Amino acid sequence: VWSTKQADDKFRHWIYKRDGKCMLCGRKPPQIVLTNSHYWGRFTSSTRYDPNNCDALCQRCHFEVENAKQGKYREFKIKQLGEEGYKALEKRYYQEKITRREAIIKCMKLLGFMV
Repeated sequence: VWSTKQADDKFRHWIYKRDGKCMLCGRKPPQIVLTNSHYWGRFTSSTRYDPNNCDALCQRCHFEVENAKQGKYREFKIKQLGEEGYKALEKRYYQEKITRREAIIKCMKLLGFMV
C-alpha cells in the first residue's frame, strides 16, 4: 500500500490529466501551474481521493476560492455535480468514516493499481 505522499502525488497527477486545464478560468499549462484543489478539506480521508471532491485549478483561482467554499466554489461544484451529486459528496465528507489506509486503497483501485 502506498504512503500518503505517494497516493497524493499519483492522485494529483491523475486529476491534472483528467481536467487538463483550470476548471474555473480554463487556462492550460504551460501558461499556468495547476494545483489539485480539494473542495472539502483533504484532512478527511473519505473525500481526500474522491474525484468529485477535486479539481485542477490554477494558483490564482485556487487562492480565490480557497476561502469561498460556501460561495463561488460551492456554486461551481453544484453546477458540476448537480444538486444530488453535491449532497452525496457532502454526506461522504461528514458521515463516511474510513481510515487513511482504506482511502489509499480506494485511490489505488481508482487509478488501476489494485483490483
